[in-house]
Amino acid sequence: MSINNPPKDFSILFLDMNSFFASVEQQVQPTLRGIPIGVAPYTGGTGCVIAASKEAKGRGVKIGLVSEAKKLVPEIKILEARPALYMLYHKEIKKVIESFTPYFQPLSIDEFIIRLTPRDQNELSARKMALGLKKTIREKVGDSLTCSIGIGPSVFLAKMAGERRKPDGLTLVELENLKQFYAGLQLTDLTGINFRMEAQLKNLGIDSPLSLFNLEMGEMIRMLKHWGRLWYFRLRGFEVDDYVIKNKTIGHSAVLAPEFRTRSGALSVLRKLVFKAGYRLRRENYLAAGINISVNFMGSAGFHLSRKVATFSDNATFWAKTEELLKSCPWPGRPILVAVSAFNLTKKSGEQISIFKEVEKSRAISKALDQINDTFGAETIVPASVFLAKDSAPDRIPFGRPRYEIMH
Repeated sequence: MSINNPPKDFSILFLDMNSFFASVEQQVQPTLRGIPIGVAPYTGGTGCVIAASKEAKGRGVKIGLVSEAKKLVPEIKILEARPALYMLYHKEIKKVIESFTPYFQPLSIDEFIIRLTPRDQNELSARKMALGLKKTIREKVGDSLTCSIGIGPSVFLAKMAGERRKPDGLTLVELENLKQFYAGLQLTDLTGINFRMEAQLKNLGIDSPLSLFNLEMGEMIRMLKHWGRLWYFRLRGFEVDDYVIKNKTIGHSAVLAPEFRTRSGALSVLRKLVFKAGYRLRRENYLAAGINISVNFMGSAGFHLSRKVATFSDNATFWAKTEELLKSCPWPGRPILVAVSAFNLTKKSGEQISIFKEVEKSRAISKALDQINDTFGAETIVPASVFLAKDSAPDRIPFGRPRYEIMH
């Protein structure tokens, strides 16, 4: 957090690709242009739309069940996600940004933070760069790809500005106009404030972003404790957030295809997720000391459990600890989604040799599997226990999001 450096106008340019996954599909499949489409990991009725085209969004389609999207837009075309294709376009967009400036950071596959140099920290230069980026992305990456850009004194305000005009917008917010900017917003328009937080704020008599902005620091701290101080400076354009993306957890989730919506099927998919997460732990040189699991059921409450454990990175230990947690799961109905993640991550600086032969054997097997799959391709070889679920839970694109937690 830095409050010693006063905020400056035109410091940050925030670039957000519009309907990215769907737009890429329309780029490579011209027959899809101009029609409502959705992208989902699983295209059946109980699959989940993770991205909708501009045409679908214009008719109310949001992230959610495929069946709900089809109720809103019966003719919507649902496509299976292709992460490798989207990552390819992400890299091409990075090349475009690099041709304008080296001072940028991908925040996720479709969002980029660009820090403007003192020479460009004026309205004329900032607008010129924004318009140039838009034009070059269309010309060199794809004419179906548009982006919204916000320019402001901080990442938070630049992102907020970019959200104001979609798709293909360009919005600037300046320090002297913050009251006018906040006057046109609802509480849930502020990045990081959801409906639950909105209700908490309204109980405190804060019914709009402008009323939050107008609070004195002491009053904000009294009402919101530590978070009040952060929000006081954040709303005023100070850069108080850490935007270096750090892995706090490593994990995977999967919506279950119909044939896996049984207890045994869900366990098979969970085994595969553990196998994938274990590979990432070792590849990124982490040890984990905690496991979190979730199982969602159709028409019933979900099961969620976290537990700290002895440090590990091998598959066998990861699965054994996961099985222990699953003993508490009541399995009240048909499972529809499973998730597992490792947390309490620390970088490995040499792994202590275990006194237990089975642990050392598991570590050696995991490393051998990693070497084979690195050489010949992902999942060239997998344990027999995950073979039946080998085609489930395909690779997904991770999303990084800035977090602005206002309260616990």
